[in-house]
Amino acid sequence: MARFFISVEMWSAEGVVFPDSEARHATQVLRLGLGDRVEVFDGTGRAAQAELSEVGKRVVRAKVLREWREERVKPEIHLIVALIKNERFDWLVQKATELGAASIHPVEAERSVVKIAAVDAEKRRNKWRQIAVEAAKQCGHVVLPEVFPVRAVDEAFRAVPAGLKGIPAVQVGGVGVGDFLAGGADAVTFAIGPEGDWTEAERGTAEACGFVPIDLGKHVLRSETAALHVLSAAGHQLHGGVGGMQRTGGPPVPTAGVER
Repeated sequence: MARFFISVEMWSAEGVVFPDSEARHATQVLRLGLGDRVEVFDGTGRAAQAELSEVGKRVVRAKVLREWREERVKPEIHLIVALIKNERFDWLVQKATELGAASIHPVEAERSVVKIAAVDAEKRRNKWRQIAVEAAKQCGHVVLPEVFPVRAVDEAFRAVPAGLKGIPAVQVGGVGVGDFLAGGADAVTFAIGPEGDWTEAERGTAEACGFVPIDLGKHVLRSETAALHVLSAAGHQLHGGVGGMQRTGGPPVPTAGVER
């Protein structure tokens, strides 16, 4: 069944209204018509099976048949990621979404090759959000990661939730990922450095904010590979799989009180 992202403000008691991009995809690419059934989600945990009730050149609407909610399995996993080359960071956002990251915090590290001008920052953030939407549509998630604006390293280190905080580092020793995760917490955050790793000053700032060094093994991983490595390891150890979600209700048997 085709899946579509419908933002919160486009839902009402009468059903959902497709934004222009999703309407074009439904009608011009998938050739859907009146009566066809689809799955829609709003990115905050609400999803529904719906039936197209109006298909026009300017408006596509659907009535909700069954609605349910999904929440991320705790603990949530967060990523601080230093900027890397654009296409590689785009790929990282896509895969981190598939693996169930709760949030992505891009930072401009001292050794980041890529620097984003202030005038382009929101444009890049919107692109990452759209990449996350497309990834969620493809893999079945109904909760999107929160993609934060690019900010300073120390600001991001201070902003993440309390809990386990790890910083994989090439130049210093640390605990293994399994031992790090064994501590247990309501949230887990990993800080992934750029090409060339974090500077000594950045590592010092991280440790002052509660981050502990993590050893990923004898091989030096690229930034995006390190990010996916720790996300996968955390997903398996903490959730029994990757991208864990907990569903309340939903097809094929609707939850009482939410069928329409």
